[in-house]
Amino acid sequence: MGQAWIVLEETGSETLMGLVNMMPGVAIILISLVGGALADRTERWQLLWRTKVVIASMALLTAVLLSAGLLEWWHLIPISLVTGSMFALHNPTSQAFAVDVVGKERLTSASSLNTGISMSANIVGPSLGGLLLILGFDTTFYVLTAFYGISAIFIYLVRTRRVPVPSGRNMFQEIGEGVSYAMHSPVIRGLLLVALSALFLGMNQPAIPVKVRDELGMGEFGYGVMISLNGVGALIGSAVLFTLGSKARKGLLLMSGMTIFNVSLIIFAIATTPFMTGFSMVLLGTAFSAWMISVPVLLQTNTEENMRGRIMSLYFMTVLTHQIGWFLGGALIEATNVQLTLFIAVAGGTTISGLAFILTPALRKAR
Repeated sequence: MGQAWIVLEETGSETLMGLVNMMPGVAIILISLVGGALADRTERWQLLWRTKVVIASMALLTAVLLSAGLLEWWHLIPISLVTGSMFALHNPTSQAFAVDVVGKERLTSASSLNTGISMSANIVGPSLGGLLLILGFDTTFYVLTAFYGISAIFIYLVRTRRVPVPSGRNMFQEIGEGVSYAMHSPVIRGLLLVALSALFLGMNQPAIPVKVRDELGMGEFGYGVMISLNGVGALIGSAVLFTLGSKARKGLLLMSGMTIFNVSLIIFAIATTPFMTGFSMVLLGTAFSAWMISVPVLLQTNTEENMRGRIMSLYFMTVLTHQIGWFLGGALIEATNVQLTLFIAVAGGTTISGLAFILTPALRKAR
């Protein structure tokens, strides 16, 4: 949030804002397979806390450059690439580690609880971020450094819940096996295709600060409130899924979530008042939580133990095209407008996810 606002304020360019926020996704897509292979052959807790430390250091570097008045918008590109590289190692490891802790039978409830906690932070965080941006851009990143540092400490305290898998084969051979395993599983293949629709879902992200600033005439705090409302919706969705637990039909849930998300995106596009925009943000958050919980849970419950890290790395490779959507959305908004950009996003996302459900009957019936 802070990064997007800084670039937009300093350059006035939606394209450059999208470019900077695309960089973490580019890094994740490029090296996520390596992260998945490492997740299957190393102590996961060690990989998790070490990547958090590096991410915290990147936030600190940003804060120091801002305080010294030395930060240029393009400095955020290498910083974002390093941060994204760490998340490429962290994300599949974190997902696989969850099953180590709670087991597959409680994964839906655990994922819902985890998402709910994260979304609670997303409710408070953006509003706090909006206030911090008013106090100073550097303040935001100092606080972010502290949060990541604390996170690293707690991960370190969890220590290990698994035994490393011994392997005499090289990493690239294991990566190839993971890709082959995914392509031969109809459900996993369909889920990865659904995740690829995130490319279009991400196009709504640069539309939010542009709409808040240029169409609604609101500032940093208003931007934070809108992001918080998105978190409120996600918290609602997470609470419902936590209650349902393993009784929820994940395939049906996923189809419903995608439908509601695209309808909500249309409402956001045509909204002309803060109230209507805020309402659409709540709906978007509710639908997105169903999507973000059901896809990883289905992937992990349909994957063998020794393949989980690699399959989750494929998931993050596809779902993090969401970050490329930042760039595409920013460029389209600058060339046209918010409304046309979001209509294109809805058409693209509906087409890809629709194909996944049509071509994969097992996905529609998945529990």
